[in-house]
Amino acid sequence: MKNINDFLASLAQGSTHMIANPKTIDALQKQGAHFDTVKKSGTELLDDLFAQRRKEANNVIKLFPTAPKAAIPTVGFLYDEIREAMLFGLNGAAISLSAILVEFCLKYAIVKKRKGDTYDKAEWDRVEGMELGSTIVEAKRLGILSEEIEKKLKNFKDTVRNPYLHYNIKKITKGVGASKVKKFDIVTQKVDEVVFLAEDNPIIWGFAKTFVDKKLVFGVFSFADMIVKYLFEQNLLAE
Repeated sequence: MKNINDFLASLAQGSTHMIANPKTIDALQKQGAHFDTVKKSGTELLDDLFAQRRKEANNVIKLFPTAPKAAIPTVGFLYDEIREAMLFGLNGAAISLSAILVEFCLKYAIVKKRKGDTYDKAEWDRVEGMELGSTIVEAKRLGILSEEIEKKLKNFKDTVRNPYLHYNIKKITKGVGASKVKKFDIVTQKVDEVVFLAEDNPIIWGFAKTFVDKKLVFGVFSFADMIVKYLFEQNLLAE
């Protein structure tokens, strides 16, 4: 048998990530594998993390959509939450918050269309109990949505909002995979090059989702921003 530590080091060359089942790690350690531990203090780790986040933030902060200045304060608060999540690399949270922004604004628009500017507790209780699908249908019936926007909202509900808010990990990671992955058998030390598909591989679900989140987040936030401004132009989100 080859020296396990030298062998793992050779496999790791040129790799960006190494993923293993906890049971596999335990078995490797029993074979004599040593895994380096982080020797930095908590403060040093935070400094490194924030430095990396700052570097990434400098590249994206100017691209963020902004809420209409005259929109109701809650809309502005949601924009701030989404931007803050993105600046700290919490792209999955930003996507979920963008879906919340869309749903909240649609419900606010329905209440304003039906009741005007006066706060109506019973009406708010009614719309807050509605699913997004029913909200879209009612908004279309009230003349708030065009057929094109209605179609886009239904697609958004099915492809983004529902999978993320219900954390349907298989749907989120469907079609995501990694090629030329080195698969290592800890018993025989045989290495095969394989394609890993995330959808049915729980070991890499989390890693695959971070990839999907990063790819989708700007498009999702931009879609939510488009819906907000579409409703604002109808005077349905103004103070």
